[in-house]
Amino acid sequence: MADGKLTDQILNSWKVHNEINLYLIGQVPTKGFQAVPSLSKGRTVAEQLAHMNRVRLGWLAHHTTGKRPDLPKVKGSNQTRAQLKKAFTQSGEQVANFIAQSLAGKTAPRWFKRNPVRWMSYLISHESHHRGQIMLALKQNGMRMPDKVALDGLWARWF
Repeated sequence: MADGKLTDQILNSWKVHNEINLYLIGQVPTKGFQAVPSLSKGRTVAEQLAHMNRVRLGWLAHHTTGKRPDLPKVKGSNQTRAQLKKAFTQSGEQVANFIAQSLAGKTAPRWFKRNPVRWMSYLISHESHHRGQIMLALKQNGMRMPDKVALDGLWARWF
């Protein structure tokens, strides 16, 4: 397999993952952004989404500066659907650019054994975990996503 083709496949995997997040943001009912899993003192759906984006930005800053950035806290986040979509679109592009630069040997993650695919896999795992929490919070608050959203929109995009 040619290196360029493998790079394209890796970047496409990130793109699909980010599209799934954007799709989910678009499908959450407006009142669903304040949903929290039952018996939980955890984050609202909006706070979980803000946390996911904050983690992306934090790692990107750390990889480029070696420092922990001073990013806004997520507790109490009331970002709108439009703000979250814009944030995920921008950070998704930044992550893709960093991965592409890393795969080209121009930079590397500071951790993750300096392996950009390993870092990308971490981000996908982390964000998938939070998508599950979001789906649970919505379901437990009477806003269960229809199968068309849950299966076709969130899972079948990988096929």
